[in-house]
Amino acid sequence: MTVALTEDEVDKKVVDGDGTDVGTVAEVRHGTAHVSADEETVERMQARLPQGGTDGNTYAVHDESVAEITDDRIVLDART
Repeated sequence: MTVALTEDEVDKKVVDGDGTDVGTVAEVRHGTAHVSADEETVERMQARLPQGGTDGNTYAVHDESVAEITDDRIVLDART
């Protein structure tokens, strides 16, 4: 199932399939969440996600990489 990323996701935590915190949504542009995290996490996530990154402080998450959106977090697909 594909979920739609909207501006409502700004400031939500982003966690991987294991529940590990991998950042916070800084902004959503054109259906892509730009997630801020520490430098090491950004580098790791840019390598894991097919859409790559946007700059040194954020990485991009497209809707196809999201398994679930709740009131307070975005859960990435376990395959990501």
